Amino acid sequence: MKIAICEDEKAIADEIKSHVSSYVSGYNLEAEIDVFECCEDFIGSESVYDLALLDIVFDGKSGMDAAREIRSRGLKTTIIFITAYNEYVFEGYEVGAFRFLLKPIDEASLKAAISGFMTAYLEKSYIIVPINKKTLNISLDKVMYIEASEKHSIVRCLDETYQSIKSISDFQAEIRSLRFFRTHRRFLVNMKYITEVEGNVITLSNGEKVEISRRNIANFNKCYMNYLKYSI
Repeated sequence: MKIAICEDEKAIADEIKSHVSSYVSGYNLEAEIDVFECCEDFIGSESVYDLALLDIVFDGKSGMDAAREIRSRGLKTTIIFITAYNEYVFEGYEVGAFRFLLKPIDEASLKAAISGFMTAYLEKSYIIVPINKKTLNISLDKVMYIEASEKHSIVRCLDETYQSIKSISDFQAEIRSLRFFRTHRRFLVNMKYITEVEGNVITLSNGEKVEISRRNIANFNKCYMNYLKYSI
């Protein structure tokens, strides 16, 4: 994940970077965070960011100018504005701002904004499922599990089951959502559909049971607790 912070006050920028890094790591993800002291440098960057935290008021180009540049390039970067002035809120709607944080920044507000971004970031994912001579884009939200079966994979959805030539390892590499866990070599499970965990056996909402390999139990328990904590 790539995140940009555009803030000309170094102490504030460093504090934001520290908090954002901590929040993102709570989802077991790593973020590459770039800090810019002026909007010109940010606008001139060739990097594509998933999230940009932009102060609005600068000498020269403003954070609003930077946001307009992002949108003019057709980029879907999530924008969180940082400002000491309420009057920019309505202008921010023009560029699809996700949140506004007022200075001095409250840590709880920053955490809530990043948590909201992370939820949207993880929930919008799709997987590409090649089936015979056609390819489907399937929302991860509909996938209960993916099962390895000889030379193909079975993608079990809420209302349909697909057989794909794509391997379960390829699916695992593609999926960025932390809702999915590889319980053992045969199953990649969407934790959203877990209704019960007993020992090394999980029960899914459709009644099916899947085993967790013994070497994965400790990591599964940690990931599942994190999922429950951050999915509320």
